[in-house]
Amino acid sequence: MSKNKKLSLSSDSTEKFIYKPKDLIWAKMKGFTPWPGMIVEPPLDLLSQQRRANTKCVFFFGSRNFAWIEEHNIKPFEGPWKDELAKVSKPAAFRHAMADIDKYVDNPTEIDGQIDVSCGMGNHATEADFDKIRDGLDSDENPDAAAVASDTNNGVVPHVVGSPDDESEVPPLASENIANAVAGATSPVVSTTPTAKSQVKRTPKAKSSAAVAVSSKQANKAASAKSAAAQKRRVSSHLTPTGPLGSSGKRGRRVASGDVDQYESPGGDYDGASSSSLAARARIDTETFLGTLTKRAPNAIALLDRPVVTRPETKTIDMNSRSNTLADRDIVASDQIFGFLGLGMMGSTIVKDLIYTGHKVVVWNRTIDKCQPFVEAGAEVKDTPMDVVEAADIIFCCVSDPKGAKDLVFGNCGVLQLKDLRNKAYVEMSTIDPDTSLDIGEGIKQCNGRYLEAQIHGSRQEAAEGMLIILAGGDRSVFEECHSCFKTIAKNTFFLGTDVGNACKVNLILQTILGVSLVGLAEALALADRFSISLNDIIDIFDLTSMKSPLLLAKGKEMAKGDFNPQQPLSHMQRDLRLVLNMAENLDQSMPVTSITNEVFKHTKRLGYSEHDSSAVFVRSRF
Repeated sequence: MSKNKKLSLSSDSTEKFIYKPKDLIWAKMKGFTPWPGMIVEPPLDLLSQQRRANTKCVFFFGSRNFAWIEEHNIKPFEGPWKDELAKVSKPAAFRHAMADIDKYVDNPTEIDGQIDVSCGMGNHATEADFDKIRDGLDSDENPDAAAVASDTNNGVVPHVVGSPDDESEVPPLASENIANAVAGATSPVVSTTPTAKSQVKRTPKAKSSAAVAVSSKQANKAASAKSAAAQKRRVSSHLTPTGPLGSSGKRGRRVASGDVDQYESPGGDYDGASSSSLAARARIDTETFLGTLTKRAPNAIALLDRPVVTRPETKTIDMNSRSNTLADRDIVASDQIFGFLGLGMMGSTIVKDLIYTGHKVVVWNRTIDKCQPFVEAGAEVKDTPMDVVEAADIIFCCVSDPKGAKDLVFGNCGVLQLKDLRNKAYVEMSTIDPDTSLDIGEGIKQCNGRYLEAQIHGSRQEAAEGMLIILAGGDRSVFEECHSCFKTIAKNTFFLGTDVGNACKVNLILQTILGVSLVGLAEALALADRFSISLNDIIDIFDLTSMKSPLLLAKGKEMAKGDFNPQQPLSHMQRDLRLVLNMAENLDQSMPVTSITNEVFKHTKRLGYSEHDSSAVFVRSRF
């Protein structure tokens, strides 16, 4: 154990120590004297508990349980304070703990093996991995709720930590204030042995007796004597074990026995037979415990295994497929030449439909290889956006963000490099904010061109089926000239007036509703998953309610299957929410729910799901 810079370790010490696994220590918990323990990797149940910063997982000797302890409540086992701490009047459980740590020093094999089983070494993620997965997890989430629900159904009576009926003091699980974090949480107590017909009667708490000095040798003798007597004094495991974090999470009760106060240890003193922290608390062996977990919730164990994040495959557009909806429409193609800048997810689908309905199309894309299928289908490809403007009468632009849209207009070889746009019209279909649309519109008009913003609302699938919604604003004559194109790709078209920016505002408002709804759906399904309720059942019931919508049903099914093939990339949804918040900021409009929704999408992006569908927000909610 190495020393670091001088810093207060406790009220009477100025040394700070860096603790690492296998360090023997003294750990102080509220309601207990300093207790002998050891720094270890946390077991599975502790990883799901909330804890303060600067805490270490401590294994307590004697009771052989685990807890999060703050570093300022930890001291090295060996030091000037060891004799002082050991000489204070202590209960039998403490003497047994001292004997247990001496046993570990002499032969660590048994306890080390026990800790490895408890912590599931090699079978689960490390604490650091878990923290990365859970970063941003709601502190009010109750990961043990499913366990309690299942155990209750199986006839197991749960013990509620901190319940009003609990007369004894409840020791903190991770720090002195942990009771606040786990209020309402439950910790199941399971017994695999039949309940005893009679239980040991408990007497009221006896008054404290005179302090008795306990030396190390006396502690060993006392532990041996107690171990021999333990076999004769076993009682029902429903009673309360002693020491920090006994099986039920209660302190041991003190009962009168002769002239000396003793601590009761129901079921006898610890005999070293428990196999894990959770198994010891539940009085079941490891095999039974894991079987219960599997039966309770197959997904619960997988929560620690972060799914492999793979980039969605870029699907090559099938130029031969045709939409039945589009085939049924009576569309007469315009005689004008239409240019198209950007062949992304939405742009490529729109261009394909325009070519299919007989429109003359000139295309450009930053990645030239994407143009080849359209050239083979009859489109003409150009080297720069300026070349497309020269060759076309009406130019559509559909790129991923406002910056890209402005670059195509104002940048090198951009639209405005042509200088004179007389008899040309520019239609902005990219999802942008009103200010960007105004800037682009002003630039086009200054070069004698006409400008129309035509925001497209819908997914990739809706674009392929010609079921988009067009929200247009600006030059009315351009809107009329694009009638055949809009009829090809949209089921409804709205002209929102000649004021540029109105269409962008309406589209972003609709995206706000969509984003908030997706996060609500994801969190609800994540909660159902924690309760081990079938997500498909939830979706089927939802379909019968007045809340149903085709979009939420489709997204819910994607979440249930874990199929996040991008119809509307998550990064695009987060971009729209960011634009909404910027727009609201300029108006001093408070949007707290949208702000939180944006943070959820941002965190999902950071987990690696930027290019997946927006329904991948379920992954963040589930973890």
